[in-house]
Amino acid sequence: MENKLKPKAGHLEIIGETIAKFELFDNGWNPYSRFLDIDKVDILLRRTSGGEIHYREVQVKYGKLHDKLSKWEYDYFYVTSFRFFNPKEFDNTQDNLFIFYVLHPDSGYKGDIFIFPIKDFRNLLKEAVKSKQHVKLYMSRLKGETEKWIIRKSTNGKDFKSGINNINSIDISKYYRNFRLLD
Repeated sequence: MENKLKPKAGHLEIIGETIAKFELFDNGWNPYSRFLDIDKVDILLRRTSGGEIHYREVQVKYGKLHDKLSKWEYDYFYVTSFRFFNPKEFDNTQDNLFIFYVLHPDSGYKGDIFIFPIKDFRNLLKEAVKSKQHVKLYMSRLKGETEKWIIRKSTNGKDFKSGINNINSIDISKYYRNFRLLD
């Protein structure tokens, strides 16, 4: 937001409450504030641009970032997060939904957030590692990189012997902190 618009933001305590929720969570409190989540919408965004009002619907997903990896993973990844999903969880969701995927290490939030249009996220779930009737979505940051992230299609170290490629992974770096996707 432009500096000249910040004083006009109105209820800046809302920003403070959001930051406080992160701090409370980090200190063992549950800052639960949702009332009813039937449409998979956690946050409704609103912005005025060029005299028009634009709305976006968001569902927030949380993932813990792990830096303790299996032996073979240390050759390729700096941190990894994984989470189980029903592969059809978003099949009947409106196409205007966005997934905000917040990744959080034990050492505290470092700004690792992904913004996925729901159509793209549905496709990523189709490529995730199968696990019985669910899929396990592995998001990993490449070793030696700060903003290079992948979704892993495999958990078998042998599949990565030839390096990171389109057969064993999908590059998701374009979704990293890409708030322009909301435009």
